[in-house]
Amino acid sequence: MIYYFSGTGNSKWVADKLAELTGDTAVSISALSDDDSIIADAAEEPKTGIVFPIYAWGIPGIVKQFCGRLHVADGAYAYAVCTCGNEAGNALKRLKTVFPYTSAWSVSMPNNYIPMFDVDDEQLARAKVAAARERLNDIARSVMERRRVYDVNAGSAAWIRTAVVNPAFNAFAMRTKPFFATDACNGCGLCEKNCPVDAIQMKNGKPVWVKKRCTQCLSCIHRCPQRAIEYGHATKSKGRYYFRESL
Repeated sequence: MIYYFSGTGNSKWVADKLAELTGDTAVSISALSDDDSIIADAAEEPKTGIVFPIYAWGIPGIVKQFCGRLHVADGAYAYAVCTCGNEAGNALKRLKTVFPYTSAWSVSMPNNYIPMFDVDDEQLARAKVAAARERLNDIARSVMERRRVYDVNAGSAAWIRTAVVNPAFNAFAMRTKPFFATDACNGCGLCEKNCPVDAIQMKNGKPVWVKKRCTQCLSCIHRCPQRAIEYGHATKSKGRYYFRESL
C-alpha cells in the first residue's frame, strides 16, 4: 500500500505513478479516519510506502499524525518519497522517528508555495516533471527489489532549515487568518471540498476559514477556477499551479 498526502497534486501523481509501476495501490491519507489505527501486515502488504510534500524543510503535521497511527509489521519493506521544489532539508531523517522506513528518496517537482516564492515557469515545471518520470522508474525498481537506499537532496544548511526555520514556519505561518476570497468568487465550493483538514466552510456563498491553523497545502488558492482566493497581499501577483497530466 502507498499512503499519500497531496494538496496541489504533485505527491498524488508521484504516488499514483509508483503504484502503477510497482503493482500497488495508492490511498489518500486525508480520506482515512483519524480514529483508525492502521496496521500494515507484511503478509498482505509486503511493501508500505509514504509519499508527501516537504513544507518549509519539514513534514506536514497531517503526515506525522498519520505515521503515528501506522504500524508496519516486521518483514515489510517500508519506504518514503517526498516531493519538494529542490531541497528537503533533514525532514526525512526526522520522519524516521515516526516511520521506520528502509529506504527514502526525494523527487523535485514544480514549486507552489506562493506566499514566499512564485511558481516555476512552464518550461522549468515541464523539465522537473520529465526528470521526475525518469526518477520514479528508478525508485520503482529499487522498491521492487527491496533495496536499501537513502537518496534525498537535503540541500545546504539542512540542519538549520529543519531545526530552526521549520518550527518557526509551523508557529507563525500556519494561520488561516490571512486567507480571503475576492469578489471574483462565484461560490462553487471547490475549496471547501478539497481542503484536507476541513478548515473551510461555505457561508452565504463564500468560503470562510473556520480553523485557526491549516496544513498550508494551498489547495484552495491554486485550484480555485476563478483565481478568487488570496493569502494576504503576498499572493496577488503570483502564479497558480496544480499538477496536470499535460506537463
